[in-house]
Amino acid sequence: MQKLGWGLTIIGFAAILGGILYPLEVISKTTFFSLLIGGACVMFIGSMVRSFSMLRK
Repeated sequence: MQKLGWGLTIIGFAAILGGILYPLEVISKTTFFSLLIGGACVMFIGSMVRSFSMLRK
C-alpha cells in the first residue's frame, strides 16, 4: 500500500514538472493547467494512501 502511495506521488510530481514545458511554448495553456491540477490531485491521493497505510499498521 505504501509503495502504491509513493508511486502515485511520483506520478503527480512528474505531471507537475511537465508544466515546465509551458514557458518554453511546447504545450498549450489548457494542457498546462490540466497537468498542474491533475498532478496536484494525484499527489494528494498518493499522500492520503500513504497515510492510510500507516494508520492500518
